[in-house]
Amino acid sequence: MKTLEYQWRSGDSKHTLRMIFVAGTNGSPYGFGAGNESCLVEICDFYLADVPVTQALWSHVMGDDDNPAAKRGLTFPQENVSWDALMSPDGFLQRINASAIRNQIAAAGSLGSARFRLPTETEWEYAARGGPHWRDGFTYSGGNDIEAVAWYDRRHGDHTQPVALKAPNQLGLYDMSGNVWEWCQDVYTSDAQMIPTDGSAFAGAGDERIWRGGCFHNWAMHCTVSKRYSLPSDAHDGCVGFRLALSVE
Repeated sequence: MKTLEYQWRSGDSKHTLRMIFVAGTNGSPYGFGAGNESCLVEICDFYLADVPVTQALWSHVMGDDDNPAAKRGLTFPQENVSWDALMSPDGFLQRINASAIRNQIAAAGSLGSARFRLPTETEWEYAARGGPHWRDGFTYSGGNDIEAVAWYDRRHGDHTQPVALKAPNQLGLYDMSGNVWEWCQDVYTSDAQMIPTDGSAFAGAGDERIWRGGCFHNWAMHCTVSKRYSLPSDAHDGCVGFRLALSVE
């Protein structure tokens, strides 16, 4: 498998959507969560974007006049978008899946009819831990030194920062800890025994959805690879973004 890329220009700038191949567990489950919220989970191969969706990509898909971000900048994460808005008819996911972006990425990876989606919570954590390198046991995505891998605790202003300026994790994924919280597919459950162990999303009853990773104004404890948090699906503010995933068919 390989990294899949789509490139476009915005004015004088060139931008790239880069999807990183994440090898699954292949019969050796990984340790999801921590403490009483831990379980063993199998993950299938999938692709995950190397950075959160940027405002450059958002505008490329949605148009220049539809940008709700609190902190503007083409290389900054797109934020202030709710889970409901992402999933709605004519929302970002529907539009990107109807575009040449999906067609080109899917063709390059021989992914057939695979569609862009949000990662499941267990996929997100597996990737944040380094995928097959999860046994490294890092506290944050990419290492134990949060200063090296994350924007956090308002240390450079109470707002987001451009993506991919901190060190990546073992897979080449940036900003999995800090900068913006990231929506996952799942409905939130506090019961670890309800979390699917096959890598799929929890789809039970509930109005709250999972978000992971911490953000620019959170303490270090919120930016760990195991911290779980939730918000109502219609919630949005300047610290909540998202990252794209693709299944391998």
